[in-house]
Amino acid sequence: TWMRILVAGASGLLGHALVPALLAGGHEVVAHGNRKGLDVSGDLTDRAVAHRLLAGVQPDAIVNLVALTNVDQCEKEPDAAFRLNVRVVENLVDGAGGVKETETAAKGSGPFFVQISTDQVYDGPGPHAEGAERILNTYALSKYAGELAALRANACVLRTNFFGPSAFEGRPSFSDWLIGMFRSKKPFTGFDDVLFNPLSMHTLCAMILRVLDARRGGLYNLGAREGFSKAEFGARIAQRFGLDASNMKRGRSSDVQLGAPRPTDMRTDCGRFEKDFGVTLPTLQQEIMSLGEAK
Repeated sequence: TWMRILVAGASGLLGHALVPALLAGGHEVVAHGNRKGLDVSGDLTDRAVAHRLLAGVQPDAIVNLVALTNVDQCEKEPDAAFRLNVRVVENLVDGAGGVKETETAAKGSGPFFVQISTDQVYDGPGPHAEGAERILNTYALSKYAGELAALRANACVLRTNFFGPSAFEGRPSFSDWLIGMFRSKKPFTGFDDVLFNPLSMHTLCAMILRVLDARRGGLYNLGAREGFSKAEFGARIAQRFGLDASNMKRGRSSDVQLGAPRPTDMRTDCGRFEKDFGVTLPTLQQEIMSLGEAK
């Protein structure tokens, strides 16, 4: 079904991939962000601004990508983490109440809301099912609070992590960064003790489209099947692009001084998503092999 979709925070890494994917899916996209060339701008931490924006756009659905994702910065500036990761969600959810109902929206539900969250809400031996949260840092706490705010609406919350070629100049993804490090030959450490199961941005965008089409609310993990360590991920990225990985030393995250505590096992069990949306998610190795030529 055709929808007018407001993408809040479209000027970030995921927004650069999601907006073209939504347009290709036949939807009208209103892209919000703080960069020239976007459709609308405005400080969504300001309630009045958020409400005015929603009243003007009248979206059928909202995808919120606004976030402060720098984990150490969130630890140092919890007020900024709260404003961007919680208040923006509250303002969008509250403002959505003023959007006129359309035939696309289910009666009485207002715009459908998709909140992009994080796998950082988990720690301890994985894979983790929804409901097994263990919050270690301010970033995870603020994203978790943002989930609770989103779920007051007709919303789908996706706990995810992603990689793949960035279309955003100057903002590399984790896989881009690894490729750059291997090419530079500078020594660096790949963490053997940090486990995750990210999706490629291409697959994540396809799954967001699927969620929007189904208009199915709830809380879901969304990642690849069979995750592994960041060091192993690095080695397989190098292999995929025929790069020499000898400058990556395998080590432990506990050997490095980081500003905020980090979870070590963020692998998620995505069975609920697969069942409810009728998909089989790819393995992490399949996602790595699906990447196009490195820039």
